[in-house]
Amino acid sequence: MPIFRYEAINSAGRIVSGTHPAEIMQEVEAWLQKGGLSPVNIQVLSEQQSARAKEASQAVAAPTLSERLFGITLEDKILFCRQLATLLAAGVNIIESFGILALQVSNPMLREIILAMTAEVESGASLSDAVSRQPKAFNVLFYNIVKVGEETGSLDKAFAYLAALYENEKAIKERIKSATRYPKFVIIAITGAVFFLMSFVVPKFAKLFAAAKVELPLATKILMGVSTFFADNTLGIVGAALALFIAYRLALGSREFVLFRDRLLLRVPIFGPLSTKIYMARFCRVFSILTTSGIDIIKTLRLSTNALENLVLFQMVEEITGEVEDGVSLHEAMASHPEIPPMVPQMIAVGEQSGRLDEMMAKVADYYDLESDYTIRNLSTLIEPILLLVLGLMVGLIALAIFTPMWDMLKVVRGGS
Repeated sequence: MPIFRYEAINSAGRIVSGTHPAEIMQEVEAWLQKGGLSPVNIQVLSEQQSARAKEASQAVAAPTLSERLFGITLEDKILFCRQLATLLAAGVNIIESFGILALQVSNPMLREIILAMTAEVESGASLSDAVSRQPKAFNVLFYNIVKVGEETGSLDKAFAYLAALYENEKAIKERIKSATRYPKFVIIAITGAVFFLMSFVVPKFAKLFAAAKVELPLATKILMGVSTFFADNTLGIVGAALALFIAYRLALGSREFVLFRDRLLLRVPIFGPLSTKIYMARFCRVFSILTTSGIDIIKTLRLSTNALENLVLFQMVEEITGEVEDGVSLHEAMASHPEIPPMVPQMIAVGEQSGRLDEMMAKVADYYDLESDYTIRNLSTLIEPILLLVLGLMVGLIALAIFTPMWDMLKVVRGGS
């Protein structure tokens, strides 16, 4: 089959080029137009040029340093899933869709993965099998939704669901980032103020008090001791912090430690309840998607646990699954867990009785989304007073510890005169 070299303009107005096998030039034009590209120039290659083009097509651009460090972003995944869903819904087969996307994506790492999956599907593997061989790019949840899409013949809907899930995750992250911008600034200010006082101000006063030979209050002695300790053991403190970080990373391999950490995180004021809402919204959303696809409730529960990144909540859903397997209704199983608000089992009970469990789970997901959105919007309002109070207390205590002995020195000087 002849190979054609083409130049075309993409949706961003940039010129892209490449090669494509086809019987006639019109097939190449149609293939480019399906991919949203406007052909500019198409030429058939000679046999030697075709051989070189085949070799070149097998070589994939090496990912840049930043892409190796940051991998495939949420934006990349959203665009990939959304475009793939559109192409599949338009009747383009998966191999052609991958070929079109390989031309469009700007991330070389994602392009490499698309080409690798294309080769596997062309060799007879299913799409879900090809996805399962890319664990660094696509998690278990992604794989399961794709597999369900294959089994039900609705891959376009599966990728549309995935795009919606990623878009929701991105929106939550952006809202949290926006809400915590000022608190982060205050934390940096607190750290900077304490570092400046302990490193530059306190040592000077320590020398002054030592020369004056005044009796220091307990608070001042503690402050001077802490300042001296930090000044004399800087390397040791840095080494200890590094050792703690390494120990933490190693401890993540222990299920017991991860369970302890996740339980602790859920008990953190404000952030613990917020995490629960976000994870449960994701769980309910995936549950709704899977039940809509006709998957039975036990399998749906097991697959939906992959949406939970907190081991405590993961175990909770596993316990619920076990209870449902034993014949307990879903709403009764959920009602026995205090982490779940009473309103949720009530809504699920209505869904079970009416045979519209998928719709009710979607509404529960909406409820959790609204609750988490409300918390995020008020996050800055809740945290700012606490941080400002901490800043004021720390600076005030340091100032009090410094100025109390100075006041005593002034009284001695006045008394002597």
